[in-house]
Parts: sequence; C-alpha cells; structure tokens
Amino acid sequence: MDTHYAPANANLSSGKALRLARISDPVTRRAHIVPMDHSVTVGPLGPVDHTEQMVSLLASTGINAVVLHRGRINRVPIDAFTSIGLIVHLSAGTSMSLDTDAKVLVAGVEAAVRSGADAVSIHVNIGSHTERQQLDDFATVSRECDVLGVPLLAMMYARGPRQTGPTSTGTIAHLAAIATDLGADMIKLDYAGSPTAMQSVVASTPAPIYVAGGTTVSDDAAIALGAEVMSSGVAGLSFGRNVFGATNPVRVATALAHIVHKRIGDGERVAALA
Repeated sequence: MDTHYAPANANLSSGKALRLARISDPVTRRAHIVPMDHSVTVGPLGPVDHTEQMVSLLASTGINAVVLHRGRINRVPIDAFTSIGLIVHLSAGTSMSLDTDAKVLVAGVEAAVRSGADAVSIHVNIGSHTERQQLDDFATVSRECDVLGVPLLAMMYARGPRQTGPTSTGTIAHLAAIATDLGADMIKLDYAGSPTAMQSVVASTPAPIYVAGGTTVSDDAAIALGAEVMSSGVAGLSFGRNVFGATNPVRVATALAHIVHKRIGDGERVAALA
C-alpha cells in the first residue's frame, strides 16, 4: 500500500516548523536523511577528507539532510549546506566500550544551534543496562529542544541482554510510542521486515517515522529496500552506510531520493538509476 505519511506541523512551535521545513520536501513533507555519525562508534569512515567529499557529493542528489557530530561540521564546506539540512548528533558510544549499548550526551542543543543545526538527534537503546540514563538524557534534550524551537530526531533501538533476535513489530511500535511520548518530532526505527508490518507501526504513532538502512547491502539491494520500505507509508528513509558506503554513493542517494519524494511518474526513472 502506498499511503505515505505526511506529518502535520500545526502543533509545533514556529521555530520547529521552520527548521523542519528545511530538512523535508516542501511538497511531500517526506525526507531522506543520511546519517554519518558512525565514526565515533566504529572509527574513520574513509580517508581524511571523506566527510568533506561525501557531503559535497550528496548535496546534489536530492537528499534532505545529513547527520554529523559537531566537530565534523567545520570540515565540510559551508556551501554544501545551501541545498541540504544539518542534523547534529548529540549522543555517542564506541565499539571499544565495555558496554557497547551505552550512549552518553556529548553535546547540547544550544551548542548544536550555534553550529548551524536545523535539528538534533539522539540515540537511545531501550533494554540496555543504561536505559534509565539514556531516557533521562532524552528528557533533558527534549526540554531544551522545546525551549529553543529545535526539532528532535530520536534514533530508537531495542538492544540489551533481553534482545536476542530480530526486533519484533510490537517492540518497534513500543519504541515509537516511547519516542512520541517523550517529545520526539521525528523517529528513526529499524525496518519491521515487511511493508504490512511497518505500516502497523506507522499507524500506531502520530510522529513521522524514518527507517534505518540496517546492515550494508549491494547498491541495487539498497535501492530495492528503499522502495519496499517507502511502500509502507513511512515519512522517509535514514540510510547511512548503504549510501556513503555504496559502490556508487551518488547513484544510490539519487535513486532513493526519487523514491522518497515520488518525483517519478511511472517508475522508469528508478529503473534507469537501478
């Protein structure tokens, strides 16, 4: 079913509504967001100029925003942000940690705004040993966002000792409910596995949902996955590694942007890009 979610901004502050308009399509109200905050977790994503080159390349593909940590922003040419939005990631954890599910705040909303952020994002691992602290951090950031009129993207995952297999549809819906109740304006979630299952998650919350790309796959598979995900009615995609780590990042990002925003009449354009 192709009933794409178009989030309403009527209940948002003017500041949040204005900033959201910078990171979503003005016609479809959907967005393709490319997270590039992975380097704190796993290390360098490429050579010294990788972020600078990648953001500049992606700026011409039709994506709506990138997610970066505050320190990386200064490495990217300012003109790259004339055509895409900036989401500053506020939480972090590393793959070298004794608790890889732990996330701590490494920046604040006010500092992100000074850096030019259109929105901020946080990562929350529900079910982890540090869930209580991560929820407390979520509440703190949410309050700051309300005061400053900054949209909040909550990246919600079920991780911890009780999570032993793929996340169930019910759990994904629960994650969406937590994010909505704590004040997220946008929610990033794992894919529920099928359009029907994901549509049930979309139907459970009023907040716009953006689906993560998951494990790295081939370029063609990433494009096909994006099309499948968008058929569930979500507000957009949040594909990171499957874009910046693609064999041809520009091709994948462009194809996914066309899919998200439906700038294709009969599907021939996506077929050509694929």
